[in-house]
Amino acid sequence: MEVRVYATLRPIVGGRSVTIDAPPETVQGVIDELLRRFPDLEERLVEKGAVRPYVAVMVNGRDIRHTGGLETVLEPDAELDIFPPVAGG
Repeated sequence: MEVRVYATLRPIVGGRSVTIDAPPETVQGVIDELLRRFPDLEERLVEKGAVRPYVAVMVNGRDIRHTGGLETVLEPDAELDIFPPVAGG
């Protein structure tokens, strides 16, 4: 599974995406694997066991807040994108 990351997350993971060879069954599993491999992501992605309020985690173009949160089940061909908060105007 390829997990695409954007903006300020790219320097932390060293590129536009991260490949997970044996993808977990849920979004929580993916987040856990990303945090295991890139501990610096933790402060940007999660707080108190949940995705930070302004971080968008999308599965097949849908925000996980509307699909089951971190327990959203991932199909083998799922597309996962993580967008950090963006400021400006």
